[in-house]
Amino acid sequence: MSSDFARALWITRPGVCELRSERLPDIEEGDCLLEAMYSGVSPGTERLVLSGRVPLSLYESMKCPYMGGDFSFPVKYGYSLVGRVVKGPAPLVGKIGHVLHPHQERCVVRASDVHVLPERVPPRRAALASNMETAVNALWDSEMSLGDRALVVGFGAVGALVARVAAGVPVS
Repeated sequence: MSSDFARALWITRPGVCELRSERLPDIEEGDCLLEAMYSGVSPGTERLVLSGRVPLSLYESMKCPYMGGDFSFPVKYGYSLVGRVVKGPAPLVGKIGHVLHPHQERCVVRASDVHVLPERVPPRRAALASNMETAVNALWDSEMSLGDRALVVGFGAVGALVARVAAGVPVS
């Protein structure tokens, strides 16, 4: 496949996905071309999108960067991609980064959207970065503080991460 094209996962109707080849946008100054290594699937949010059950009232708030189409289908959705920068600003080329992007084998993104991974973070684990952000925000929103006990209801990816982060909160 030409480097001008990439395969992307599109949900074409409730419960049905397909890989589509699409032309990549031109790389402008300040952009990067990433080759995907890992892409994280959110079993909660993405199941809602896949099933076609995103409430109309949430269409705007559930949009993600670089999304294609819309929630009435077809839609290219996803928000956790880890890849190697193969073209772009010199300081980023060769680096591995996380970006909020749908599931796609190659993508062009703004360099400012790429979060370079620390060397000690395995790329596969970094695919959980978007879920970890949700977990940390949930704990902040809970206003949990020193010595509090927490009950995590639901133990999917985000629930497991909430429990892990909460376990690190010091107790008195």
